[in-house]
Amino acid sequence: MNGFLAAGHVCTIMGMEEYLPLVQKHHVPVVVTGFEPLDILQGITMCVRQLEEGRAEVENQYERSVRAEGNRTAREMIREVFEVIPRTWRGIGPIPHSGLGLRPPYADLDAERRFQVERVGGREAPECRSGLVLQGLLKPPDCPAFGRRCTPESPLGATMVSSEGACAAYYRYRRFEEPWPTPTSR
Repeated sequence: MNGFLAAGHVCTIMGMEEYLPLVQKHHVPVVVTGFEPLDILQGITMCVRQLEEGRAEVENQYERSVRAEGNRTAREMIREVFEVIPRTWRGIGPIPHSGLGLRPPYADLDAERRFQVERVGGREAPECRSGLVLQGLLKPPDCPAFGRRCTPESPLGATMVSSEGACAAYYRYRRFEEPWPTPTSR
């Protein structure tokens, strides 16, 4: 059985209704949570409870910050300034309708255009398998670069770049089956 913890900081602006089609189509529970350890544990508990009861709903663990409708003023501002565009995502590649770009009235503020910078691509080192990690098809230690050429100090992929990334978390908390060389022992 599957369930999802939804990022509370996103839902603070966007609200929770965006998850309803996912829940209805795939019959999976979604629980909006904060990032504190207690928030996450409570979110997991709420998700497991739904699974045990055979329910699939959008629930809000993060009530202190998230309202069902989100922040309507912020959403209106986002719609005014941005439009949905295709975007290339590191480790995954291009996904239609997955990014935001500035609308024409704000085009002069676009740094890519203003400074004549080519579009930043989603390319990663060939040995990096972060796309498979992002999709849940590969565990971080199974990537040939993990802990060797790819470390938090020298990340090759999206999942090692920030502390929230799966590879960075595995690296930091040493969740692995076999040890790998540390950066100082290479």
